[in-house]
Amino acid sequence: MTTFENEKDQVITLLLLLSRTTFTEEERIQTEKGCRTLTGWKLFSDLVIRHGVAALVWQNITDLGLAESVPEQERGLLENIRFKTIARVSYITSEAAEVVAELEKEGIRALLLKGLALEHSVYGSRGLRQMSDADLLVAPEDALRAQKILVKAGFVSRPVKSSLYRHIILDLGNHLPELHRNGISVDMHHRLFGPEGAEIVKRALEKPETISISGRTYYVLPPGIALLGLVNHIFKHEVKGEFQLRLYTDIYLLIKKHEGKIFNGSLLSDADRTGISGGLRTVLTILNKFYEIDIPPEYNALAGTEQEKVAAFRDNLLNPGQAKSLSQKDIFLENLRSLRGIRRKLIFITGDLFPSLQFMKNRYGCNTALSALLYYPHRLGKILWVINPILPKYLQK
Repeated sequence: MTTFENEKDQVITLLLLLSRTTFTEEERIQTEKGCRTLTGWKLFSDLVIRHGVAALVWQNITDLGLAESVPEQERGLLENIRFKTIARVSYITSEAAEVVAELEKEGIRALLLKGLALEHSVYGSRGLRQMSDADLLVAPEDALRAQKILVKAGFVSRPVKSSLYRHIILDLGNHLPELHRNGISVDMHHRLFGPEGAEIVKRALEKPETISISGRTYYVLPPGIALLGLVNHIFKHEVKGEFQLRLYTDIYLLIKKHEGKIFNGSLLSDADRTGISGGLRTVLTILNKFYEIDIPPEYNALAGTEQEKVAAFRDNLLNPGQAKSLSQKDIFLENLRSLRGIRRKLIFITGDLFPSLQFMKNRYGCNTALSALLYYPHRLGKILWVINPILPKYLQK
Protein backbone atom coordinates (compact mmCIF):
# COMPACT_ATOMS: atom_id res chain seq x y z
CA MET A 1 0.00 0.00 0.00
CA THR A 2 1.38 3.43 -0.97
CA THR A 3 1.82 6.35 1.40
CA PHE A 4 -0.96 8.20 -0.41
CA GLU A 5 -3.37 5.29 0.12
CA ASN A 6 -2.38 5.17 3.78
CA GLU A 7 -3.15 8.88 4.05
CA LYS A 8 -6.60 8.36 2.52
CA ASP A 9 -7.34 5.55 4.98
CA GLN A 10 -6.24 7.73 7.89
CA VAL A 11 -8.45 10.58 6.68
CA ILE A 12 -11.50 8.33 6.26
CA THR A 13 -11.02 6.72 9.67
CA LEU A 14 -10.73 10.11 11.41
CA LEU A 15 -13.65 11.53 9.43
CA LEU A 16 -15.93 8.73 10.61
CA LEU A 17 -14.67 8.89 14.20
CA LEU A 18 -15.39 12.61 14.46
CA SER A 19 -18.83 12.47 12.82
CA ARG A 20 -20.71 11.76 16.05
CA THR A 21 -21.67 13.56 19.25
CA THR A 22 -20.43 11.19 21.98
CA PHE A 23 -17.37 8.99 22.33
CA THR A 24 -16.57 5.79 24.15
CA GLU A 25 -13.16 5.66 25.80
CA GLU A 26 -11.86 3.49 22.96
CA GLU A 27 -13.20 5.93 20.34
CA ARG A 28 -11.64 8.86 22.20
CA ILE A 29 -8.23 7.13 22.23
CA GLN A 30 -8.51 6.29 18.51
CA THR A 31 -9.49 9.86 17.70
CA GLU A 32 -6.60 11.33 19.67
CA LYS A 33 -4.14 9.01 17.94
CA GLY A 34 -5.66 9.84 14.55
CA CYS A 35 -5.38 13.60 15.07
CA ARG A 36 -1.81 13.43 16.34
CA THR A 37 -0.55 11.23 13.49
CA LEU A 38 -2.56 12.60 10.55
CA THR A 39 -0.54 14.29 7.82
CA GLY A 40 -3.32 14.88 5.27
CA TRP A 41 -5.02 17.79 7.01
CA LYS A 42 -5.71 19.63 3.77
CA LEU A 43 -7.61 16.64 2.35
CA PHE A 44 -9.33 16.10 5.68
CA SER A 45 -10.56 19.70 6.00
CA ASP A 46 -11.72 19.69 2.38
CA LEU A 47 -13.75 16.53 2.94
CA VAL A 48 -15.41 17.60 6.21
CA ILE A 49 -16.51 20.83 4.53
CA ARG A 50 -17.87 19.10 1.44
CA HIS A 51 -19.60 16.47 3.57
CA GLY A 52 -21.39 19.14 5.61
CA VAL A 53 -19.95 18.04 8.97
CA ALA A 54 -17.24 20.69 9.48
CA ALA A 55 -18.92 22.37 12.46
CA LEU A 56 -19.57 19.08 14.23
CA VAL A 57 -16.06 17.77 13.54
CA TRP A 58 -14.34 20.93 14.75
CA GLN A 59 -16.45 21.06 17.91
CA ASN A 60 -15.42 17.49 18.68
CA ILE A 61 -11.74 18.25 18.04
CA THR A 62 -11.84 21.20 20.44
CA ASP A 63 -13.90 19.35 23.06
CA LEU A 64 -11.35 16.53 23.03
CA GLY A 65 -8.49 19.01 23.48
CA LEU A 66 -6.93 18.20 20.11
CA ALA A 67 -7.07 21.59 18.38
CA GLU A 68 -3.32 22.14 18.68
CA SER A 69 -2.68 19.07 16.51
CA VAL A 70 -4.39 20.77 13.55
CA PRO A 71 -2.24 23.03 11.30
CA GLU A 72 -2.97 26.74 11.68
CA GLN A 73 -4.54 27.23 8.25
CA GLU A 74 -7.01 24.35 8.63
CA ARG A 75 -7.65 25.27 12.26
CA GLY A 76 -8.70 28.80 11.30
CA LEU A 77 -10.85 27.56 8.43
CA LEU A 78 -12.79 25.02 10.51
CA GLU A 79 -13.20 27.39 13.44
CA ASN A 80 -14.69 30.02 11.13
CA ILE A 81 -17.15 27.52 9.66
CA ARG A 82 -18.24 26.47 13.15
CA PHE A 83 -19.04 30.07 14.15
CA LYS A 84 -20.94 30.67 10.92
CA THR A 85 -22.89 27.43 11.31
CA ILE A 86 -23.91 28.19 14.88
CA ALA A 87 -25.14 31.64 13.82
CA ARG A 88 -26.99 30.27 10.79
CA VAL A 89 -28.70 27.47 12.74
CA SER A 90 -29.76 29.92 15.44
CA TYR A 91 -31.27 32.25 12.85
CA ILE A 92 -33.11 29.48 10.99
CA THR A 93 -34.47 28.14 14.27
CA SER A 94 -35.83 31.55 15.29
CA GLU A 95 -37.44 32.11 11.88
CA ALA A 96 -38.93 28.61 11.89
CA ALA A 97 -40.38 29.26 15.35
CA GLU A 98 -42.24 32.27 13.93
CA VAL A 99 -43.53 30.20 11.03
CA VAL A 100 -44.80 27.43 13.31
CA ALA A 101 -46.49 30.01 15.53
CA GLU A 102 -48.19 31.61 12.51
CA LEU A 103 -49.53 28.24 11.39
CA GLU A 104 -50.63 27.20 14.86
CA LYS A 105 -52.65 30.41 15.21
CA GLU A 106 -54.64 29.24 12.19
CA GLY A 107 -55.11 25.74 13.60
CA ILE A 108 -52.45 24.03 11.45
CA ARG A 109 -50.08 21.55 13.09
CA ALA A 110 -46.56 21.69 11.67
CA LEU A 111 -43.80 19.17 12.42
CA LEU A 112 -40.13 20.09 12.24
CA LEU A 113 -38.28 17.93 9.70
CA LYS A 114 -34.77 16.88 8.76
CA GLY A 115 -31.93 19.17 9.87
CA LEU A 116 -34.10 21.47 11.94
CA ALA A 117 -35.63 18.57 13.88
CA LEU A 118 -32.34 16.68 14.21
CA GLU A 119 -30.41 19.71 15.50
CA HIS A 120 -32.74 19.95 18.47
CA SER A 121 -33.42 16.26 19.05
CA VAL A 122 -30.17 14.35 18.48
CA TYR A 123 -27.39 16.91 17.91
CA GLY A 124 -27.86 18.61 21.27
CA SER A 125 -29.08 22.08 20.19
CA ARG A 126 -25.52 23.39 19.85
CA GLY A 127 -25.82 24.76 16.33
CA LEU A 128 -23.69 22.00 14.84
CA ARG A 129 -26.05 20.40 12.33
CA GLN A 130 -25.35 22.38 9.19
CA MET A 131 -28.48 23.35 7.25
CA SER A 132 -29.53 25.86 4.63
CA ASP A 133 -33.30 25.98 5.08
CA ALA A 134 -36.20 24.97 7.31
CA ASP A 135 -38.30 21.91 6.48
CA LEU A 136 -41.80 21.50 7.90
CA LEU A 137 -44.51 18.88 7.50
CA VAL A 138 -48.23 19.66 7.43
CA ALA A 139 -51.23 17.55 6.51
CA PRO A 140 -51.91 17.47 2.73
CA GLU A 141 -55.29 19.11 3.23
CA ASP A 142 -53.58 22.00 5.06
CA ALA A 143 -50.67 22.53 2.65
CA LEU A 144 -52.14 25.13 0.27
CA ARG A 145 -53.76 27.05 3.12
CA ALA A 146 -50.44 27.04 4.98
CA GLN A 147 -48.74 28.41 1.87
CA LYS A 148 -51.25 31.27 1.66
CA ILE A 149 -50.76 32.08 5.36
CA LEU A 150 -47.00 32.36 4.91
CA VAL A 151 -47.30 34.42 1.73
CA LYS A 152 -49.53 36.79 3.68
CA ALA A 153 -46.82 36.89 6.37
CA GLY A 154 -44.26 38.12 3.84
CA PHE A 155 -42.87 34.95 2.27
CA VAL A 156 -42.40 34.82 -1.49
CA SER A 157 -43.13 31.53 -3.21
CA ARG A 158 -40.80 30.23 -5.88
CA PRO A 159 -42.79 30.12 -9.13
CA VAL A 160 -43.78 26.76 -10.55
CA LYS A 161 -42.45 25.68 -13.94
CA SER A 162 -45.86 26.00 -15.58
CA SER A 163 -49.21 27.51 -14.55
CA LEU A 164 -50.71 24.15 -15.56
CA TYR A 165 -48.97 22.60 -12.56
CA ARG A 166 -51.38 24.31 -10.17
CA HIS A 167 -53.75 21.46 -11.02
CA ILE A 168 -51.27 18.81 -9.85
CA ILE A 169 -49.24 20.80 -7.32
CA LEU A 170 -49.77 18.26 -4.52
CA ASP A 171 -48.71 15.42 -6.82
CA LEU A 172 -45.34 16.93 -7.79
CA GLY A 173 -42.79 15.87 -5.24
CA ASN A 174 -43.15 15.91 -1.48
CA HIS A 175 -43.28 19.65 -0.84
CA LEU A 176 -44.65 22.86 -2.31
CA PRO A 177 -42.36 25.36 -4.09
CA GLU A 178 -39.85 26.96 -1.71
CA LEU A 179 -41.00 29.96 0.30
CA HIS A 180 -38.41 32.73 0.88
CA ARG A 181 -38.21 35.50 3.49
CA ASN A 182 -35.38 37.29 5.28
CA GLY A 183 -32.64 35.18 3.74
CA ILE A 184 -34.06 31.72 4.49
CA SER A 185 -36.30 29.32 2.62
CA VAL A 186 -39.03 27.09 4.01
CA ASP A 187 -39.96 23.82 2.34
CA MET A 188 -43.57 23.01 3.20
CA HIS A 189 -43.82 19.22 2.97
CA HIS A 190 -47.18 17.53 2.67
CA ARG A 191 -45.79 14.00 2.34
CA LEU A 192 -42.53 12.16 2.98
CA PHE A 193 -42.69 9.43 0.37
CA GLY A 194 -44.96 8.83 -2.60
CA PRO A 195 -48.75 8.62 -2.34
CA GLU A 196 -48.35 5.05 -1.06
CA GLY A 197 -46.97 6.50 2.19
CA ALA A 198 -49.99 8.72 2.92
CA GLU A 199 -51.17 6.59 5.85
CA ILE A 200 -47.72 6.72 7.47
CA VAL A 201 -47.63 10.53 7.22
CA LYS A 202 -51.12 10.70 8.69
CA ARG A 203 -49.97 8.53 11.59
CA ALA A 204 -46.99 10.82 12.22
CA LEU A 205 -49.16 13.93 12.23
CA GLU A 206 -51.70 12.38 14.59
CA LYS A 207 -49.14 11.02 17.07
CA PRO A 208 -45.90 12.99 16.74
CA GLU A 209 -43.00 13.12 19.19
CA THR A 210 -42.41 16.34 21.11
CA ILE A 211 -39.16 18.20 21.78
CA SER A 212 -38.36 21.40 23.65
CA ILE A 213 -36.51 24.37 22.15
CA SER A 214 -35.87 27.38 24.39
CA GLY A 215 -38.70 26.34 26.67
CA ARG A 216 -41.25 25.88 23.87
CA THR A 217 -42.69 22.57 22.72
CA TYR A 218 -42.44 21.52 19.07
CA TYR A 219 -43.52 18.44 17.17
CA VAL A 220 -41.23 16.07 15.26
CA LEU A 221 -41.67 12.72 13.53
CA PRO A 222 -41.75 9.50 15.57
CA PRO A 223 -38.24 7.94 15.38
CA GLY A 224 -39.11 5.04 13.07
CA ILE A 225 -40.88 7.24 10.55
CA ALA A 226 -38.10 9.81 10.84
CA LEU A 227 -35.59 7.08 9.94
CA LEU A 228 -37.55 6.08 6.85
CA GLY A 229 -37.88 9.70 5.81
CA LEU A 230 -34.13 10.21 6.13
CA VAL A 231 -33.36 7.05 4.14
CA ASN A 232 -35.68 8.22 1.39
CA HIS A 233 -34.02 11.65 1.51
CA ILE A 234 -30.56 10.10 1.07
CA PHE A 235 -31.50 8.32 -2.12
CA LYS A 236 -33.37 11.34 -3.51
CA HIS A 237 -30.08 13.24 -3.17
CA GLU A 238 -28.06 10.43 -4.70
CA VAL A 239 -30.43 10.25 -7.68
CA LYS A 240 -29.19 13.79 -8.39
CA GLY A 241 -25.57 12.78 -7.91
CA GLU A 242 -25.28 14.29 -4.42
CA PHE A 243 -23.56 12.37 -1.61
CA GLN A 244 -22.82 13.66 1.90
CA LEU A 245 -21.74 11.90 5.07
CA ARG A 246 -23.90 14.37 6.99
CA LEU A 247 -27.03 12.45 5.97
CA TYR A 248 -25.63 9.16 7.27
CA THR A 249 -24.51 10.83 10.50
CA ASP A 250 -28.11 12.01 10.97
CA ILE A 251 -29.36 8.43 10.88
CA TYR A 252 -26.54 7.14 13.06
CA LEU A 253 -27.37 9.67 15.80
CA LEU A 254 -31.11 9.03 15.48
CA ILE A 255 -30.60 5.29 15.96
CA LYS A 256 -28.16 5.79 18.84
CA LYS A 257 -30.81 7.76 20.71
CA HIS A 258 -33.95 5.82 19.76
CA GLU A 259 -32.80 2.29 18.98
CA GLY A 260 -35.49 0.72 21.18
CA LYS A 261 -38.28 2.64 19.46
CA ILE A 262 -37.00 2.24 15.90
CA PHE A 263 -36.52 -1.51 15.51
CA ASN A 264 -40.10 -2.46 16.21
CA GLY A 265 -42.68 -4.51 14.39
CA SER A 266 -43.78 -1.80 11.94
CA LEU A 267 -40.44 -0.56 10.56
CA LEU A 268 -40.02 -3.23 7.87
CA SER A 269 -43.69 -3.20 6.85
CA ASP A 270 -43.62 0.60 6.60
CA ALA A 271 -40.44 0.39 4.51
CA ASP A 272 -42.08 -2.15 2.20
CA ARG A 273 -45.18 0.02 1.86
CA THR A 274 -43.14 3.04 0.83
CA GLY A 275 -40.90 1.04 -1.49
CA ILE A 276 -37.64 1.77 0.33
CA SER A 277 -36.91 -1.52 2.10
CA GLY A 278 -33.82 -2.02 -0.10
CA GLY A 279 -32.59 1.47 0.69
CA LEU A 280 -33.20 0.90 4.39
CA ARG A 281 -31.17 -2.32 4.38
CA THR A 282 -28.37 -0.60 2.44
CA VAL A 283 -28.11 2.36 4.81
CA LEU A 284 -28.29 0.26 7.97
CA THR A 285 -25.62 -2.13 6.66
CA ILE A 286 -23.37 0.86 5.93
CA LEU A 287 -23.85 2.08 9.50
CA ASN A 288 -23.11 -1.39 10.80
CA LYS A 289 -19.90 -1.64 8.77
CA PHE A 290 -18.55 1.91 9.14
CA TYR A 291 -20.05 3.11 12.44
CA GLU A 292 -20.17 -0.33 14.10
CA ILE A 293 -23.80 0.11 15.09
CA ASP A 294 -25.70 -3.12 15.83
CA ILE A 295 -28.63 -3.94 13.56
CA PRO A 296 -31.02 -6.91 13.57
CA PRO A 297 -30.08 -9.54 10.94
CA GLU A 298 -33.19 -8.93 8.83
CA TYR A 299 -31.83 -5.46 8.02
CA ASN A 300 -28.62 -6.70 6.40
CA ALA A 301 -28.17 -5.66 2.76
CA LEU A 302 -29.02 -8.33 0.22
CA ALA A 303 -26.57 -9.60 -2.38
CA GLY A 304 -26.50 -7.64 -5.60
CA THR A 305 -27.25 -3.93 -5.89
CA GLU A 306 -27.65 -3.38 -2.14
CA GLN A 307 -24.23 -4.85 -1.33
CA GLU A 308 -22.70 -2.97 -4.26
CA LYS A 309 -23.91 0.32 -2.78
CA VAL A 310 -22.44 -0.65 0.59
CA ALA A 311 -19.11 -1.40 -1.07
CA ALA A 312 -19.18 1.96 -2.90
CA PHE A 313 -19.59 3.94 0.33
CA ARG A 314 -15.87 4.25 1.06
CA ASP A 315 -15.06 5.59 -2.39
CA ASN A 316 -17.99 8.00 -2.14
CA LEU A 317 -16.51 9.35 1.10
CA LEU A 318 -13.49 10.51 -0.90
CA ASN A 319 -15.69 12.06 -3.60
CA PRO A 320 -18.64 13.83 -1.94
CA GLY A 321 -21.15 15.16 -4.40
CA GLN A 322 -19.84 12.86 -7.13
CA ALA A 323 -22.25 9.93 -6.92
CA LYS A 324 -23.58 8.79 -10.28
CA SER A 325 -26.83 10.61 -10.97
CA LEU A 326 -29.82 9.61 -13.04
CA SER A 327 -30.07 11.19 -16.47
CA GLN A 328 -32.59 13.98 -17.14
CA LYS A 329 -34.60 11.47 -19.10
CA ASP A 330 -34.71 9.00 -16.22
CA ILE A 331 -35.73 11.72 -13.75
CA PHE A 332 -38.44 12.94 -16.14
CA LEU A 333 -39.84 9.43 -16.56
CA GLU A 334 -39.64 8.72 -12.85
CA ASN A 335 -41.67 11.87 -12.12
CA LEU A 336 -44.13 10.86 -14.80
CA ARG A 337 -44.46 7.35 -13.38
CA SER A 338 -45.23 8.70 -9.91
CA LEU A 339 -48.35 10.53 -11.12
CA ARG A 340 -51.61 8.63 -10.99
CA GLY A 341 -54.06 8.82 -13.85
CA ILE A 342 -53.82 9.89 -17.50
CA ARG A 343 -54.98 13.45 -16.77
CA ARG A 344 -52.19 14.18 -14.29
CA LYS A 345 -49.59 12.66 -16.59
CA LEU A 346 -50.74 14.74 -19.57
CA ILE A 347 -50.68 17.92 -17.47
CA PHE A 348 -47.14 17.11 -16.37
CA ILE A 349 -45.93 16.42 -19.92
CA THR A 350 -47.57 19.55 -21.35
CA GLY A 351 -46.28 21.78 -18.57
CA ASP A 352 -42.77 20.43 -19.00
CA LEU A 353 -42.79 20.90 -22.78
CA PHE A 354 -44.29 24.41 -22.58
CA PRO A 355 -43.20 25.99 -19.29
CA SER A 356 -43.67 29.66 -18.43
CA LEU A 357 -41.63 32.33 -20.19
CA GLN A 358 -40.00 33.29 -16.90
CA PHE A 359 -38.83 29.72 -16.43
CA MET A 360 -37.50 29.66 -20.01
CA LYS A 361 -35.60 32.92 -19.50
CA ASN A 362 -33.99 31.57 -16.32
CA ARG A 363 -33.35 28.12 -17.77
CA TYR A 364 -31.65 29.30 -20.95
CA GLY A 365 -30.19 32.58 -19.72
CA CYS A 366 -32.32 34.75 -22.00
CA ASN A 367 -32.74 38.50 -21.52
CA THR A 368 -35.92 38.86 -23.57
CA ALA A 369 -39.15 36.93 -24.01
CA LEU A 370 -38.49 36.67 -27.74
CA SER A 371 -35.16 34.96 -27.29
CA ALA A 372 -36.74 32.57 -24.76
CA LEU A 373 -39.47 31.68 -27.26
CA LEU A 374 -36.84 30.41 -29.66
CA TYR A 375 -35.95 27.63 -27.22
CA TYR A 376 -39.44 26.09 -27.06
CA PRO A 377 -38.87 23.84 -30.13
CA HIS A 378 -35.76 22.51 -28.39
CA ARG A 379 -37.93 21.15 -25.56
CA LEU A 380 -40.14 19.20 -27.98
CA GLY A 381 -37.37 16.62 -28.19
CA LYS A 382 -38.67 15.31 -24.87
CA ILE A 383 -41.63 13.88 -26.74
CA LEU A 384 -39.29 11.09 -27.80
CA TRP A 385 -38.92 10.19 -24.12
CA VAL A 386 -42.64 9.41 -23.79
CA ILE A 387 -43.43 7.78 -27.14
CA ASN A 388 -40.94 4.97 -26.78
CA PRO A 389 -41.90 1.33 -26.17
CA ILE A 390 -42.16 1.78 -22.40
CA LEU A 391 -44.87 4.45 -22.62
CA PRO A 392 -47.68 2.09 -21.59
CA LYS A 393 -45.85 1.36 -18.35
CA TYR A 394 -45.81 5.04 -17.39
CA LEU A 395 -49.42 5.69 -18.37
CA GLN A 396 -50.79 2.99 -16.12
CA LYS A 397 -52.84 4.24 -13.23
